[in-house]
Amino acid sequence: MSADRRAPDSAPNARAVAPAAGAELPGDASLGMLRDITRQMATADDLETVLRSIVSALAGQDQTVLARIFLLMEDHECPSCRAKIEAGELEATTERVLHLVAAGGVAPEVDGIFHRVPLDSMLPVAALARTRQSFVVEDWRTVSEFATNPRIAQLWQSLGVVGVAGYPLEVRGELLGSIGYLAQRTMTHEEYELLGIFADQAALAIKSAYLFQELARHKDRLQVENEYLQDELRTDSGFAGIVGESPALRAVLRKVRQVAGVETTVLLTGETGTGKELIARALHDASPRKDRPLIKINCGAIPQGLVESELFGHEKGAFTGAMQKRIGRFELADKGTLFMDEVGELPLETQVKLLRVLQEQEFERVGSAKAVKVDVRLIAATNRDIETEVAEGRFRADLFYRLNVFPIRVPSLRERPDDIPLLVQHFLAHFQRKMAKSLKSVDAKSMEQLQRYPWPGNIRELQNVIERACVLASGPVVSLGETLRTTMSVTLTAGSPAVTPIVPLEESERAHIRRALSSAGGRIHGPQGAAEMLGINPSTLRSRMQKLGISTKS
Repeated sequence: MSADRRAPDSAPNARAVAPAAGAELPGDASLGMLRDITRQMATADDLETVLRSIVSALAGQDQTVLARIFLLMEDHECPSCRAKIEAGELEATTERVLHLVAAGGVAPEVDGIFHRVPLDSMLPVAALARTRQSFVVEDWRTVSEFATNPRIAQLWQSLGVVGVAGYPLEVRGELLGSIGYLAQRTMTHEEYELLGIFADQAALAIKSAYLFQELARHKDRLQVENEYLQDELRTDSGFAGIVGESPALRAVLRKVRQVAGVETTVLLTGETGTGKELIARALHDASPRKDRPLIKINCGAIPQGLVESELFGHEKGAFTGAMQKRIGRFELADKGTLFMDEVGELPLETQVKLLRVLQEQEFERVGSAKAVKVDVRLIAATNRDIETEVAEGRFRADLFYRLNVFPIRVPSLRERPDDIPLLVQHFLAHFQRKMAKSLKSVDAKSMEQLQRYPWPGNIRELQNVIERACVLASGPVVSLGETLRTTMSVTLTAGSPAVTPIVPLEESERAHIRRALSSAGGRIHGPQGAAEMLGINPSTLRSRMQKLGISTKS
């Protein structure tokens, strides 16, 4: 075989050949040009510019037919293949193969003939990558493996190709791809060596461009994380931690300790304002992911058309108004924890995509067919009765089962009245710092009012009541005065002389269902049936009756 081959780190055993008539020996002029191009590559920070500089330099050599660069990558990483995937013309695989990414010379129209080359292919460019050995062929017509390959022979003969050279693109043992070079003349030993040095520089420039791309991705992510954390600081809730010692709260914290150290998905339920976000923070802080971010999103506060973009991100131009790429909350929470508050507000179509993320730990940004792998622990929360939502078709049953692996019900403030004095003292200390006022305690009458009030808004409402009282306070002892009475008048039935005694929620629900059954004569279905009176589906009512131990005869 009339070809010289060398391993990347060994001296070549190539035989010098005389140049074809009219060919220009690579001397100072060629060396200077390649040096200038190398300098351009070194200063470029985007891959496209680097690739263009490489093929331009090679195409500028005497009697060049074609210079082509192949990079080793998956289909979705190649711009040309990605466009075909999005158009449905190509089925993507995760196999890393050689993709043609740049070409130059007098015959660039043959670019697409060998665009995607598997490593086990018989083509020279695949052999280059497999062996990681550069080669030069003085005249391909004298080499049987080329001359007897009709596909290669027909193409090279039509282009007038004589000399062929190839170089692997490798940096510190990492294979990036390969360069193929075709000329209408034989290749000299000096030119082969010079182009080999150039190929090594080209590999370094390509690797640098990859690193710049990775740096840009991390920069985008850090910028979004910084904006998110700034928002968190601006919306500081004033909670320094979970406050309380009641049995109901201690039971919740026991569950937190049990589940925090594992990867199990947690569903927090309970009324609005009970502190579900604080429980989510406690779960994250006690988990192995505590050094990674806890990313929060309120599903009920996002316009329906933007939910997917907020969760999964979007590509530039994915929809009207998408002026730049955006990283979604799932990507931000990679290796950390995502807290999805008011998960019951998610549209059904988004629930399908959320289910897929939970099952496969991957998703696509809006406007992209590329799957993004993530490692996220999910904590969801809702103040809705999700079982009722499932029964009435507003929430997917399969998603509910994925979320409800470890449910934790956060008790209402009505169920933990013993914690009210502790919470009051906590808020007084907070507002004393915030308002720079001396706020030591509330008077006895006010404390009695606070413990008698049913708190439909729970801890959030208590905080607001204390804040209003602190604003009005003129001394260290805070009196609620009209502050709580105004709130109570809205909540209580007009003319009620006192607050109705608090009973457990299940007991209240049981009594309400029994009254409906009594009014309906024991009937559940049909007009004037108990289900119609209660405004719920008959099957949902039967389920609740079974859970609460109610029969139609009770």
